[in-house]
Amino acid sequence: MLPYAPWLVWVIPTLSSLFVPLVARLGGKARDYFAVIASLVATVFAFSMVPDVYFDTLTSSGSTVPWISTLGINAGVSIDPLSILFANLIAFFGLVIIVYSLGYMAGEEGLSRYYFFMLLFIGSMIGLVMSDNFLQMFVFWEMVGLCSYSLVSFWYKRPESVRAGIKVFLMTRVGDVCLLAAITLLYASLGSFSFTYTRDNIGTVPLPTLTAVAFLMLGGAVAKSAQLPLHTWLYSAMEAPTSVSALLHGATMVKAGVYLIARLFTLFGLLTLSIPMWLSSVAWIGAITAFVGATLAVSTHDIKGVPAYSTISQIGFMMAALGVASDPSSQGWFAGLFHMISHAFFQGLGFLTIGGIVHTLGTRDMRLMGGLRKAMPITFGLSVVVMLARTGVPPFASFFSKCLIISSLESTGDVLLVLIIYASTAITFAYTLRFMILTFFREKSGYLKKIHLHEAPKIMLFSSGILAILCAAWGLLGNLVAKFMDVRVEIGLSEVFSSSTLIFLLVLFLGGFPVYLNYYRKSMLIERVRKNLLAPLNTVLEYGFFFDVFYEKVVAKGFVGVSKGLRRIEVAGFGRLPYLLAHEIVEIAKGIHKYVEKAVFDRLPQFTANGVMSLAHSTRRYLDVFVDEILYIAANRTLSSVSKIKKTHSGSLSNFIAAALLGFLILLILIIATMFR
Repeated sequence: MLPYAPWLVWVIPTLSSLFVPLVARLGGKARDYFAVIASLVATVFAFSMVPDVYFDTLTSSGSTVPWISTLGINAGVSIDPLSILFANLIAFFGLVIIVYSLGYMAGEEGLSRYYFFMLLFIGSMIGLVMSDNFLQMFVFWEMVGLCSYSLVSFWYKRPESVRAGIKVFLMTRVGDVCLLAAITLLYASLGSFSFTYTRDNIGTVPLPTLTAVAFLMLGGAVAKSAQLPLHTWLYSAMEAPTSVSALLHGATMVKAGVYLIARLFTLFGLLTLSIPMWLSSVAWIGAITAFVGATLAVSTHDIKGVPAYSTISQIGFMMAALGVASDPSSQGWFAGLFHMISHAFFQGLGFLTIGGIVHTLGTRDMRLMGGLRKAMPITFGLSVVVMLARTGVPPFASFFSKCLIISSLESTGDVLLVLIIYASTAITFAYTLRFMILTFFREKSGYLKKIHLHEAPKIMLFSSGILAILCAAWGLLGNLVAKFMDVRVEIGLSEVFSSSTLIFLLVLFLGGFPVYLNYYRKSMLIERVRKNLLAPLNTVLEYGFFFDVFYEKVVAKGFVGVSKGLRRIEVAGFGRLPYLLAHEIVEIAKGIHKYVEKAVFDRLPQFTANGVMSLAHSTRRYLDVFVDEILYIAANRTLSSVSKIKKTHSGSLSNFIAAALLGFLILLILIIATMFR
């Protein structure tokens, strides 16, 4: 392989996306061809890894570089048949779609944004399948979701495109939450995100935890790959440009869920058999989805709706096959992956041919079409290849992959599961034939008579032709693919001449004959049966089994109702809480004013006055007694002194004068003291 190919195969388109706006300054052609060169280089690096895996000359199964050093988490790449298979499919398919876009998107506004997200989409998806740990894989998983949302709503001036993008984003987020929860549980049990460490130590995880992890990852795969009951977003995603739809269906987002389930077999090994009801859940979800998707495809009038519902159905085939597998060497595991590649080619080709039709006619309503086989003969020929490849007519690849799937299901002994897949196969031919009749064979509509019909641009036909060749040749490469995947499965032309082929062709006939009578021969009997006896079924199909009605009327409105209820509680409780607190504070303040201020502060002057009066009375009483005692003592002392003076100084005038003066002073003191009483 080329040096650093496992890294550069996704780094180059991812980093190149960042340079698209800069290159666009040089001109529109420079930007367009830059995108082509970036995807071509990625494809070369992807192809360079194939020989090492095929001839088993790999020196290592991957490499790592430090990423989150504080947690001891490394970023790395995984080099094994599964990752290389997906990387080659994504890179090559991305290149074809980028080349196709040169014609289909010519003259559109916002092409720098378009090529930015297309390259990022390709790089993110390759990074997802090349990751060697769950955390890195989840980062790319989210980047793929971001790109799908941005590309589905590319024509953001159209309200329906914006609504479709939001629907895609919200419904796939359900699966993302499930996947994140599973990764968290696994990390809590093992202490590592590494695939290698997980594979070596998965036996130490308790069975209840392993069961929860497996079912949560199944939830992630169901949402990402548009399986029941989270499948309705894929039809809404048809509001995207047809080139985006081709990439989305053929090699990127919807294949991520298939990759995840297939990867779990390489990590869990035979432990998948011990997980209660997990494998049977995968198989039954796939089988029921295959049937429901096929019935919806046979009832839609939207030309892009046919391959959209077809993808839902065909991925159901893949899931059903994986659900009866036991390990990466089993036939069911290989059958699911082989059909995944087959589907990429014929469904991609289907979208590219439809893109040419819509590009020319300006409408997606098949009721406005008809008679295009003469006006668009090359597109008609390519559509015939799509019909043969999708329905599984031998020796096209899907014949071998569907036979392997049916054989794997038959080995389980579950007759009902096999019958559902056979019925889905019959309906696959029915909706494909209906598409061909309505578009190419019936009389030209009045709408088409008013417009000039012509073939799609040559660059679009060139891209479609590449996929048409692969649709025809892929079935002959089955044994090489089995050897590449290290699975012992024999695929050859001898299978075409077996009894199972007769059964398969009979099933196709049972599905196509009523459509032929109704739409081509215009049988009145079939028309009456369809309009009368099958009227209730037509209503169910018209509303898509009421899944969207349920999500809108029950789930969405239920959430809105609960939210409004919580809002009322918030307004009634938390919203009014400040007012209630303020009211209570006012009431407490009034109580304090009434019982404290009036009871205490209003009476405080009276209490103070009474206290002062009591103190005054007490002071007066005790002061009178004190003054009386003082006067009494003073009088006694004066009399005693006078007596002594009289005795000592009798007859002396000066003594009398002194005595009189002393008596006057004493009398004056007594008078003054009496005034304070």
